[in-house]
Amino acid sequence: MSVAQLESVLQGRGFAMFILLLSAPFIVPAPGLSTPFGIALMLLGLRIAIGQKALLPGFILRREVKRKNLVRIITPLIRFAERFEKHIRPRMHFLQTHPWAINLIGVGIVSGGFVLSLPLPIPFSNGFPAVSIMLLAAGMMERDGLLVLWGYVVGIISWVYIWFWWSAFVATLERLWHWIF
Repeated sequence: MSVAQLESVLQGRGFAMFILLLSAPFIVPAPGLSTPFGIALMLLGLRIAIGQKALLPGFILRREVKRKNLVRIITPLIRFAERFEKHIRPRMHFLQTHPWAINLIGVGIVSGGFVLSLPLPIPFSNGFPAVSIMLLAAGMMERDGLLVLWGYVVGIISWVYIWFWWSAFVATLERLWHWIF
């Protein structure tokens, strides 16, 4: 199934559901999808951030998703939705109803999509931004400001996590440099 077909199937549910589905593969390992899906999420988030309708470019819409990968994506997403469905409800409307708040959600999705698009060999480096994007999209879809707030918190945690690993890598290189020279 192509991403375009997937988008058309979900069109009745809105672009927030599509964003949720695009970020779901990163809850479980899905090799080869991180960069194209991360770019797609970044582009969707950017359009939301600047107040435009969420659309994907043709090169992403033509990308094929194998049936077995789609099943691997949807199965955990259904479990996730069933588990948290009873906790999701409209609340804290100011975090997702004002135009500036929707733009800020778009910025959060861009941030998470950027981290997803990086081919980082760091454990769980895709999980944190994916959860952040999922919380932001679910909060936008269900008008739940608390989910949006948690999405921002997890997004910040993902950047702190990447910074920690980057700092450790740089420190290791510096030690190696001083040891050699």
